[in-house]
Amino acid sequence: LVLSIIGAACSDEPTSLAGAEGCPESGYSPVDQSDYVIPFTVGTELFTGLANCSASFHAAGNPDEYATDFDLPMGTPFVAARPGVVAFIQEDQPSLGGGDGEAVLGNVVFVAHGDGTTALYLHSPLDGITVELGETVAAGDTLGLVGASGLAGYPHLHFIVVEGDTSFPYRGVPMTFRNASPPDVPLRTYASYTVDPY
Repeated sequence: LVLSIIGAACSDEPTSLAGAEGCPESGYSPVDQSDYVIPFTVGTELFTGLANCSASFHAAGNPDEYATDFDLPMGTPFVAARPGVVAFIQEDQPSLGGGDGEAVLGNVVFVAHGDGTTALYLHSPLDGITVELGETVAAGDTLGLVGASGLAGYPHLHFIVVEGDTSFPYRGVPMTFRNASPPDVPLRTYASYTVDPY
C-alpha cells in the first residue's frame, strides 16, 4: 500500500464555523443504523475541530470534505470506530508538525473494513500507534494516541472513512456515529460531545 500525498491535513479556522452542519444532501445514514462509533473510549468528553464541509481541507469538494477532527490532548488514546484489519501503519514521523509528501499525514493507522471502505486515523506522535500491521481489531480497541504530527497545527485526531484507494486524493464517504451525545448527523464543527455506550 503506497501513499501518494500532495496535501491533506487540518488547520485552525475561526470559530465563526461553530455549529456547521455538514455537507447538504450527502446521504448520511441515521445514527441508529451507523456502523461507526466515535473513536474514543466511552465517557470521553470531546470537542470537534473542523468537520464535514466546513473549511480549509474539509471544504466541500475536497477529498477531506467528510473528515472530522477530534480535538483532544496529546497522548489521549483513540480506538477503532468499526471492526476491521489494520491495513497500513506509518509511525516514523516527528511528533510535532512539518513534512511534505507522505509526511503531511504524520503518523497514521488505516483500518480496512472488508466492504471496500477504510478508516484513516491521522497525526499520532512518533511511535504512537499501538497495533500491528495485519492485526484484527474490534470497535473500541485502542489503536494509538492523539498527536500533532504531519500537517497538524495542534493535537487532534483527523478521522475519515474512504472508499476504494487510500492514496490521496482519496474518496471520502459520508458517515455518522451511533454513540454521540448529542446525536448530530453529522457531527458539527466546533461542538462538544460525550461518547455514549454502544
